[in-house]
Amino acid sequence: MIKAPEPVQINIVGAADWLDAPLRRFVRDSGVKRAIVLRPDGRVLAQLGFASAAEVMTACTLAAAINATGKELGRQLAGSPFTGLHQGGRVQGVFMGTCPAGGKECLLLAAFDRNSTLGLVRLYFAEFREALGCVIDSDRRGSGARDLESDLNSSLDSLFGPLSRF
Repeated sequence: MIKAPEPVQINIVGAADWLDAPLRRFVRDSGVKRAIVLRPDGRVLAQLGFASAAEVMTACTLAAAINATGKELGRQLAGSPFTGLHQGGRVQGVFMGTCPAGGKECLLLAAFDRNSTLGLVRLYFAEFREALGCVIDSDRRGSGARDLESDLNSSLDSLFGPLSRF
């Protein structure tokens, strides 16, 4: 028996309103349970399915590190960066891919369970990439020389409110 899809809540950070429609479509069509769009430095642009700021912070930190490591290992071993990384598990899989938006690189990290497949996630990620490829000025805020922690805290404050308990 197929369950009706649960309503999806997407938190969009500041200037990332351009992500709303493409991310909603990706989540709906691919069947992922959690998704986050971020810059390679770990700055959150949009997310859904995460229960707390700590989960988002952890996911962004790990995604940024995995992306940097995958790129460098790919260059050293194969001459070009590894992209479209996947980790499968018995119950849940994780996919991370890169996509250009407005001349800047974004990462999409998505977690899916047995109700979806890696093939579906990759298929709809290609559509997501294509939709973001049409974005001209995706980030009007200057990135400056801020450090990862400051950017991450600023993004998390936008998503969940100030984190006074940390």
